[in-house]
Amino acid sequence: MGVRYYALLAGGALIAGAGLVISSGAGPGPAAKISDTAIDRARETATFEALGGPSAGTAGEDPKGGSLTPTPTLTPTVIELDKVTRDGDHYVAPAGNGRTAILTLDPELQTTAEKLLAEAKAPRGAIVAMAPDGRILALAGWRGKEPKGGKDGAADWHLATDAWAPAASVFKLVTASALVGGGVQPDDKVCYHGGIRSIVESNLHDDKHDNQCNSLTYGVAHSNNAILGKLAFEHLEPTALDQLAHQMLAPPPATLGFAATSAELALPAQKDLAFAQAAAGFNGAKLSVLGGALLAATFADDGEQPEARIIESIVDSTGPHAQSSASAHHLLTADVAKAVGKMMVGTCDFGSAAKSFRRASVKVAGKTGTLTTTQPFYMENSWFVGYAPADKPEIIVSVVLGNPENWHLRGHEAAKRLLDRAVRRAEDRGKPAASKPLPPTDSHRPSAVLPAGASPAPSNK
Repeated sequence: MGVRYYALLAGGALIAGAGLVISSGAGPGPAAKISDTAIDRARETATFEALGGPSAGTAGEDPKGGSLTPTPTLTPTVIELDKVTRDGDHYVAPAGNGRTAILTLDPELQTTAEKLLAEAKAPRGAIVAMAPDGRILALAGWRGKEPKGGKDGAADWHLATDAWAPAASVFKLVTASALVGGGVQPDDKVCYHGGIRSIVESNLHDDKHDNQCNSLTYGVAHSNNAILGKLAFEHLEPTALDQLAHQMLAPPPATLGFAATSAELALPAQKDLAFAQAAAGFNGAKLSVLGGALLAATFADDGEQPEARIIESIVDSTGPHAQSSASAHHLLTADVAKAVGKMMVGTCDFGSAAKSFRRASVKVAGKTGTLTTTQPFYMENSWFVGYAPADKPEIIVSVVLGNPENWHLRGHEAAKRLLDRAVRRAEDRGKPAASKPLPPTDSHRPSAVLPAGASPAPSNK
């Protein structure tokens, strides 16, 4: 089966080269300094619209009285992410024709994400933080100069938006959703042997070497390959898993935001060892870090996947124009999403990320993934996708670090520190972790990284 590429498209938006295409006038111009009054007005407009006010392209009442200027229907232009700049407590980008886009990026979380990538010193790495409604709060990536990593390198947002890393055990969330949706109970026991780093033919059937019996919940929390591979082989058809992977990893075009490659899928069509390996995350799927955030967000909102967006509003000579709130896509029943969400809590409570999260200030739901690749050079791709607090999500985080053999930071460790920062800030201010505005910090540009091809090697955790 050939590789299929799936893109997140924003109505009239498409990334081409280094640019982000959105709807509006001529070519990009310099970002204008925007007054605090204009920023506040734009945010009020966006809030008003989210609560049921008129959508972009229509006129209506301002929350403070008067009329809102309708956003006209415009022709495509390019917003270059390389030209995003910090302006006080927000980020802006030139939107062409003298206009400026106010972005959803959160300065505090953006700074934290960039610092974590610098500390990781990995040759490839990316972080995305997202609000449950799809607003991108941090979009950062790093491309190291040397294959063995180090402090030298450059920011490149492509590593946050392109599917360059294998999905690894993060794909187990798709498989677990298919299993629960097909009637497998989270606590039903399955007997197995091995499965820590591989799947072999004897894992697919009851075998004399089976010396342990554990549940699907245990398999997801501990990222056990034998459990997920055997259950998929026994209970799933390749077409069913492929269809669900399409839905969860390759969402339909978005109405707002920006374009990015969500996933590359080439799942086996035959029910055999390769299918079981794919179900456990060894092959058949690459995932972008943004795609990982959207996947985690699906469980954070009871099976509803938001549409990613990075543009909060557009400011021109006539004032601010709020961008319409994007809708969510119903992918899973609430019961299935909640069941898998509990498995993700297990990851952080007693599973593969427990060492990092057992002392977290709030309960976290997440999924780790590790898969070694050797092209274009050796990388141990270390994943974490998740959300917090687990019972009432306020922030979603997705991280992948393409570490060398001697690594400085794992994906779940970086995610833990970013989540801690968001939660601690929320507690200090008595506001949701993804709320705005934030106090200003030093000016800088947001980061992000160049795609790198990867060929899965047998090392999946």
